[in-house]
Amino acid sequence: MEPRRRRRRTTNSGGISRLQRAAAAVFSNEDLLVEIFSRVPVKPIVRFKSVCKQWYSLISDPTFSVMHARKNHSCNGLLLRSTLTQHPALSLVPFEGYQPPRVLPFEFLNNQDTDLLHSCKGLLCYSIANLDDSMLTAYYICHLASGKSTRIAVLDVPLVADLRAVNIAFDPLQSVHYKVIFVYEISSALSSRLIKIDTFLSETQSWKPINKVIIVPNGVIFNHKGVYLDSTIYWFDQGEESVWYFDLDEEYVDKMPAPKVPWGPLAFRMSLEYFGESGGNLHIITANRPYGTDFTVYEMQSDKSCWFVKYRGDLDDVAEEFPRMVRGPHYAIGYAYVLLCLLEGETQDDQSSNLVLVVPGKVISYNLKDNSFKQLCDLRPARSFGISALGDGGIITHQYFETLARI
Repeated sequence: MEPRRRRRRTTNSGGISRLQRAAAAVFSNEDLLVEIFSRVPVKPIVRFKSVCKQWYSLISDPTFSVMHARKNHSCNGLLLRSTLTQHPALSLVPFEGYQPPRVLPFEFLNNQDTDLLHSCKGLLCYSIANLDDSMLTAYYICHLASGKSTRIAVLDVPLVADLRAVNIAFDPLQSVHYKVIFVYEISSALSSRLIKIDTFLSETQSWKPINKVIIVPNGVIFNHKGVYLDSTIYWFDQGEESVWYFDLDEEYVDKMPAPKVPWGPLAFRMSLEYFGESGGNLHIITANRPYGTDFTVYEMQSDKSCWFVKYRGDLDDVAEEFPRMVRGPHYAIGYAYVLLCLLEGETQDDQSSNLVLVVPGKVISYNLKDNSFKQLCDLRPARSFGISALGDGGIITHQYFETLARI
């Protein structure tokens, strides 16, 4: 009996060779690499930087960061904090399609001495007060996706007590650099106030004082709730029913009227529920509070000339689906909810418009175009986001973006 002959293993050397040539072609074509990388989410693209020096150089280029942001600029979620508890922790509510990290990189922001001031497109400004001397408050910028922070240079100490507003000006679709706007009150009279504005520039790590006299009426309120859009910070002044703004390029302060809202009698009052930016536009949302469920979304004309009604809606169907939204016997008849943000698509492929709101213990997404809605998540602990938390200022909200911004 003849011994069995062993078959020789054959390899497709030609196929492997073709794959190697294709890979080499991709690696050698930086334009193609940049195009591929620009479509990869932030977390893996950061890991790609450690593959080789070439990839590190490409991904670290500020031009690439802007290109990547323009193709990946959707809001990833919301940071929520209830003010009911003594030391409230931040909760991250992820939006559909986003997988949050198992361990949040910004847990340190839950420190009881940390005050969250303002956020803009993935950056958050916070302060830590010196327990021995409040004049020595330190201010930081946190890159939320990485958890990294940098301290802003020391301010003029005598002005810290008069600080009225801190706002970040950052647009990752235009630049990797950001600015931080500090508004101080210098003096006040019976009918007017003198304010001072200083700007911290991340590009030069230096301060730029605005050397102009800025006088505003005594009732104008500047606060940490400013909204940044197109080189301008906006503040809503409900007392004067106007919107004040600071133009960063021209360095002047001015105001424009707020939308003309049919306020009506107290029982049918339309109150301010939201003031923010979405889809490259500035929006104001008013709602029939506390006894109604109807609301109106206003959008500002790009030339600041006026406001127009973009949407009208009613949350009555939401209240039927989530009955805890209707206040119980210990409260006056009304509805418990908080409008968190408006999300609008910014591309031809994404024309969506959704309103995100909190009802007791839950986060809901409401489609403004077809009036459908769905639950995004349950909030824990439930008692921190119950009816009592849904009053004025009961929930603090910051939008969460993952960006390649550097601080």
